[in-house]
Amino acid sequence: MPQLKTAESSLLPRAIVAALLITVIFAAYHGIEANSFHFDDWHNILLNTAIHLDDLTLNGLLDAARGASLPHRPVASITFAIDWWRGGGERAAHFLVTNLVLHGATGVAVFAFLLQSLSLTGSDKASLRTVAAAGLAAAWWLVQPIHVQAVSYVVQRMTELAALFSVLCIWAYARGRTAERGRMAWWALSLLCLILGALSKQNAWITPALLLMAEFLVLRQHSDLVRNRLDRWLLALPAILGVLGLAALFIDGPFSQWILRGYEWRDFTLAERLLTQPKVVLFHVSQLLWPLPDRFSLEHDIEIVRSATALQFWLPMSAVLAWTLGGIWLALHRKTRLAGFFVLWVPVTLLIESTFVPLELVFEHRMYLPSVGVAGLIALGLARTPGRTAKLSAPAWAAVALATAFGIWSTQQRLPQWHTEISLLENSTRHAPGSVRIWNQLGLEYLEHGNLELARRAIDRANQIEPRWGDGYPFVNRGVVLEAMGQRDKALAIYEEAIRLFPRQVLGYNNRGLIRLRAGEFELASRDFDRAIEIEPDYAPAWTNRGTTNFLRGRTEAALPDFETAVRLSPRESIAWHYLANIYAARGRQAEAAAARLRACRLGVAKDCTQ
Repeated sequence: MPQLKTAESSLLPRAIVAALLITVIFAAYHGIEANSFHFDDWHNILLNTAIHLDDLTLNGLLDAARGASLPHRPVASITFAIDWWRGGGERAAHFLVTNLVLHGATGVAVFAFLLQSLSLTGSDKASLRTVAAAGLAAAWWLVQPIHVQAVSYVVQRMTELAALFSVLCIWAYARGRTAERGRMAWWALSLLCLILGALSKQNAWITPALLLMAEFLVLRQHSDLVRNRLDRWLLALPAILGVLGLAALFIDGPFSQWILRGYEWRDFTLAERLLTQPKVVLFHVSQLLWPLPDRFSLEHDIEIVRSATALQFWLPMSAVLAWTLGGIWLALHRKTRLAGFFVLWVPVTLLIESTFVPLELVFEHRMYLPSVGVAGLIALGLARTPGRTAKLSAPAWAAVALATAFGIWSTQQRLPQWHTEISLLENSTRHAPGSVRIWNQLGLEYLEHGNLELARRAIDRANQIEPRWGDGYPFVNRGVVLEAMGQRDKALAIYEEAIRLFPRQVLGYNNRGLIRLRAGEFELASRDFDRAIEIEPDYAPAWTNRGTTNFLRGRTEAALPDFETAVRLSPRESIAWHYLANIYAARGRQAEAAAARLRACRLGVAKDCTQ
């Protein structure tokens, strides 16, 4: 290929590649705007009034940051607030388009980062081949179907932002280290990106380790690895921090208490998670290498490994260790130092989410940042094929191009799975048929859409697997379905049994209270709602139902604070808004009554739309 005089001599090849990357991403994600909100989107966006901006103001954005559902991730909350404002409310399309734009921006950042890393290898510095290699590798990364979970799941914008700022942080740092002037500006940008990444999602906290790797393995590819005593301390720092982290984990203190407290709500222990994660990591790697659309899902059936002597632990753990040790060996040799950097990128970026943190065992979006290391290896391989392996050059380029085209097709095939809650959950039951959570949620979605028989089957399936899951959610939901099917007495019997078996299950009391309320047994209903609120003070429906009971008994003074509490906890409590409109109107508070009536109308209370 023709040579450029320097890597900075022309912006045209890079601009062309960036434009092609944008074209590729829109080809892969065409139609994403038709998808909807899911699961954690509710409490982070739809139920989080802090981000519901009517006017775009600085104070409104600051309130959105302070009111983030996850307080350590305010940057994402600010972007949610902007999307809410520009979309005029609960329209997923505006949020998804922003997610797609951020994914494209991250892809361009990956391209710039790979190009910069390859341009420091010496003889390859001025090659158009290097630009093309970085561009094709970035395109491969952009269209991987494993990233659909990060792009089409609105709340996982946090993952996108963390990855974007992490990559930009390292890129800006390296630019500062190699720039002849303006170093402080580049380093200030790097520091800003580090802060923004950390405030987007906690997995960006690994970025300082990536910076350390970039300093030694990218910027010192052709020089001594250790130059002075400070370098020795910097290289020893990860080991020191690792030992301190393990000590903090095993010594009873705030850190260990925070970690272990998270396992109280999981069906696996800390030890079981650590034993299972090597198998999970290899599974995700296999998804990258063999990305058939039917291999991806919101949830997967992964058998928990419970013994350190089990083959299911040692085989994948041996592969992880071999990969890591291979990366260290490559990093110690000048000619292979950059390859070592990209090899080590994968395990290092998985350290937080795939070790001791009490997260779900399997989530595909965790590979969003780690897979950049795989893209780096692809780019490095393509850029260096003209050497002794020149005969492999054309096949290698063709293979990556074909893999990229396949990724576009596979992503397009997977995208409709995220169209609705039902389509997503139905796909998940095929991959995780033993997941009680998926069957239980699918039953509730069927119920909401009026598919009573399908709802009954799904809830029955959840109960067959484990009726005690979630302190009896599948058990009590059987009563919900029966009640919807008109079998009131059977439903009441199930609620009674749920209260006996699961005395801390708020739904037992709340649902029994509703049956009593409809039967005109106001005193008994009120007692049930009192108990539900006592068990879970943040459960908005119980406040709405107690307020309704008081309102129907003529106790508007008691009903008013119940309804106001309900809409404060959940702005989607339509019945609470309806009765608030009536109470405000009776008290002459016409402006507040009109606002409450509008909210009730928008939430589906038809009678409030005609007043």
